[in-house]
Amino acid sequence: MASSVKRLDADAEVPEQAFDDHIIDMDFHVNPVEDELLAYVEDDRALDKLTTEFGATPVVGKWDAAYGIKEGQEGLFTQGRAKYAADVREACKNIAVDDPIVNPGINNLNLQHHPVLKNAVVQAANDYMLDNFVDEGVSTSMMVPKWDPEYAVAEIERVAEEDGIVAAYSWFDPKVPWGNEQFDPVFEALVEHDLPLLLHGSLAYWPQHSYIGDDMLTWTEVLGFDWPLHTMVNIVNMIMRGVFDKYPELDVVFQEGGHWWVPFLRYRMDEFYEMHPDDVKITPRKMDSGEEYLQRSPSEYLRDNIYVCTQPFALPRNAGHASDLLTLSMAEDMFIYSSDWPHQTLDPPTWFYTSNAFDDDTREAVLHENAEEILRGY
Repeated sequence: MASSVKRLDADAEVPEQAFDDHIIDMDFHVNPVEDELLAYVEDDRALDKLTTEFGATPVVGKWDAAYGIKEGQEGLFTQGRAKYAADVREACKNIAVDDPIVNPGINNLNLQHHPVLKNAVVQAANDYMLDNFVDEGVSTSMMVPKWDPEYAVAEIERVAEEDGIVAAYSWFDPKVPWGNEQFDPVFEALVEHDLPLLLHGSLAYWPQHSYIGDDMLTWTEVLGFDWPLHTMVNIVNMIMRGVFDKYPELDVVFQEGGHWWVPFLRYRMDEFYEMHPDDVKITPRKMDSGEEYLQRSPSEYLRDNIYVCTQPFALPRNAGHASDLLTLSMAEDMFIYSSDWPHQTLDPPTWFYTSNAFDDDTREAVLHENAEEILRGY
């Protein structure tokens, strides 16, 4: 079988109309040069340890696509490496993206063991992004450490009010779902600063790669189904533990967690909750508030507070099937376009123009309107 790794041919793969429409990309990765990144570390003790022979992230990601494609780890950089704002702008010309929402792209940081060193990298990454992207007029999502909610709040307070910071960026995983009450101070700070929480998939979380287990051996299993399962678990956990009753203005975006599971989730949550609602009253937030039940049906929170990125779209070829799925998945309310640049899994906005499943309203909602609704400053 021929390799699936290739650079995008914009002339052949991106329809002309896409270059006329306004497109916001909610998952665009930047890849700082490590030496330049670590120059921003402020704590000399942390810098001393981060600049040993092992580097800033000694525990490498078990990126199973390294076995799934001949190019191995280079599949992460099929389209190139964006180190600076000029790199991002050049890349966006090829995929018809007007506003990339860039993130620091250090997605193996949550694998690392030492929280002090991880926090130092977070501080450095946010300052690197401020200097090299925010100051250059590129919309940026600041990094927020999941492993240390107190430090996460401190970083939000330090960075969030900078012009050009439009969202906060962290990770989801199967170990501690985001409905846990320890994250309430983070949610409160995000709402105060009017920032949505962008959660990116995580292939691993120190020290075990997946709670489902290392018997997941193929890329199809790990990224294709591990991440969507983690996404669903985190969403249901947040809804049923009352996060959005306590923080109704909080918007959460799941990146690379799939989306065609939305119909299953919306109907199953409502049915189970309607049959057995009485245990909600003894969840911690409801105990504190004195409320006995959720204020709305679970599917209403799904529609109003949760957004999912489209990459990879995996759109059915049959336009009728695709249209039905878009409707059942509440795409006009929940979907936000993402390319996942620069990875081998790059998804340019081709589907929105080559499939008859999209009417103008749905296309506009997914390509920019839903993002504009939640990003600060848009």
